[in-house]
Amino acid sequence: MTSTIEHETDLPAQHPRVRDILDRLRGVFADKGFDGASMQDLARGAGMSAGNFYRYFSSKNALVEAFVEQDLLDIESDFHAIVTSSSPRKALRETLRRSLESFHDTKAAPLWAEIEAAAQRRPEIKAIHDRMETKIADYLIQAFAVIAGIGPEAAKEQFSAHATMIFLLVRGAAMQSCDAAAPPMQADRTAVTGLALRLVDLIIAEIAGQQDRAHDAESQTHVA
Repeated sequence: MTSTIEHETDLPAQHPRVRDILDRLRGVFADKGFDGASMQDLARGAGMSAGNFYRYFSSKNALVEAFVEQDLLDIESDFHAIVTSSSPRKALRETLRRSLESFHDTKAAPLWAEIEAAAQRRPEIKAIHDRMETKIADYLIQAFAVIAGIGPEAAKEQFSAHATMIFLLVRGAAMQSCDAAAPPMQADRTAVTGLALRLVDLIIAEIAGQQDRAHDAESQTHVA
């Protein structure tokens, strides 16, 4: 995938320089919030002059687009590894486990909490945010198709709700991990992650059961 982001230098989202800038800015957005972080704050966070920074990103909307492009590239790589794995079910479970656990020690959760909040106020951010959710659902359904041994259209028809539930579990765990002061609802993060992963296991097991049931039906047909 050779996606590009909205800046004058026209570097691809996976370019090391762009990745370095975005990695620096995740913390600025997490600390100051989407609305609270000015373009000057962001330029300083990137270690750049304002003029040079604007050569890369003309607005905060362009930055959100860049974050989405970068994360989708990583997600695409993860799901390619899943569907080409010798054990897609195990690979999907491991990828989701890493996603759930990554929110404990990074600023990814606060950043996406800010973007989700901004999406409720700004239609242009909501469009970018919704596009990312749609792509993630598509990747999940592709993985489900391989795990269940059925075609993509059949998987979409049967497992769209499963994809939504897994997405909500991961997003919910992420939002919980960045809400540091919400007693008595604030549970131990490790316990929440463990419970979410057990629910993921149940969902994946149900999807995998589709292939097992198909094999059983084929065996019975041959016996008959």
